[in-house]
Amino acid sequence: MKIDSAKMELASIVDCPKYRADVNQFFSDRKIVNLFQANAAFEAALEAALSPIGLSIPQWGTLRIVREHPGVSGAEIARFAFVTPQAVATMLQRLEQAGLITRRSPARGRVVETHLTPRGEELLRKGDRIASEIEARLFSNFSLEEQERFNEYLLRCIATLERNEI
Repeated sequence: MKIDSAKMELASIVDCPKYRADVNQFFSDRKIVNLFQANAAFEAALEAALSPIGLSIPQWGTLRIVREHPGVSGAEIARFAFVTPQAVATMLQRLEQAGLITRRSPARGRVVETHLTPRGEELLRKGDRIASEIEARLFSNFSLEEQERFNEYLLRCIATLERNEI
């Protein structure tokens, strides 16, 4: 009964018909499966909410990296985002063509620096507000204490896996 209640609640929080139709198929008592499904639900909701402003999740993530690391190179973005440099190169071309970033070579060296444009900063702020709204919906049935504990658990999982890399 507890799992069924969670399924219905998650399906109502995630306003994505495709996901809601498949939600029963994937629920499990395995924590890793539920973690994966929670991430998939979040990504589906975020992708649907970012789309009207012309951003995808990878684009939003790349803009966030550029904001947090002004002058970052494509190779550094790839390392931060856990993707290939080739994928980043394509993404940066698209973001530059859209007027969201500028890329320029420094006075010395060969590394091309990446910076947000004012338009990129504005769109990123909109994307951040959207992500915050989705996060608030996702955790709307959690107390503040539960949210803090949940975040601590996630950070502990991340640290454990990073320490024990295979």
